[in-house]
Amino acid sequence: MAFPSVMPSLPGLLKSLDRLQPRLYSIASSSKAHPREVHLTVSAVRWDSNERTRTGIGSCYLADFARPGDVIPIFVQKSHGFGPPADDSAAAIMVGPGTGIAPFRAFLLDRKATGAPGKNWLFFGHQRSDCDFFYQDELNAMKTSGLLTRLSLAWSRDGEKKFYVQDRMREVGRELWTWLAEGAHLYICGDAKRMAKDVERALVDIVAQFGARSTDEAVSFVAELK
Repeated sequence: MAFPSVMPSLPGLLKSLDRLQPRLYSIASSSKAHPREVHLTVSAVRWDSNERTRTGIGSCYLADFARPGDVIPIFVQKSHGFGPPADDSAAAIMVGPGTGIAPFRAFLLDRKATGAPGKNWLFFGHQRSDCDFFYQDELNAMKTSGLLTRLSLAWSRDGEKKFYVQDRMREVGRELWTWLAEGAHLYICGDAKRMAKDVERALVDIVAQFGARSTDEAVSFVAELK
């Protein structure tokens, strides 16, 4: 127990609890490529607290308890404009570390199925390359086939210094700006509290440095992208 001195009554405790909220996962597949399937990218959440192992309710149910053939209630929540470029010839820059890769796998499968000629650049990262490289074989095959024009990777625990996707973006800032200046669509998916802010900060710096803009102008440019 986190607070052993607190002894609420059972009715009082139940009354204070909210209803369990649904777990939302991005769809990681394209209906054009897999018409009767929906793929998810789920990372089991586990951590230790007060000498007790805690687990994510949705992710660990799927990882530890659900079995093939089980019926699990689901619903589809419509995405508001978050999809591949409507113009098949437009380039796409996708930043999706961790399970944030899910919608971008769907984008790539969709663009492959439709034969979209637009260029694709994926930034993916996680902690360790030997065990956290989600869809490694698929992504390498996409790179070999030319579907993925560029694949930029970042592993935060492989070296002595932590290295994230925003650091990789800064390394290739000139090329990234060239893609943006030519009209590429930019997508970001992942940890909204930390990663997205760091990526946006890196993006503003890249636009300012390589787009010859002031910081205020670069902020405005990124705002217009949104």
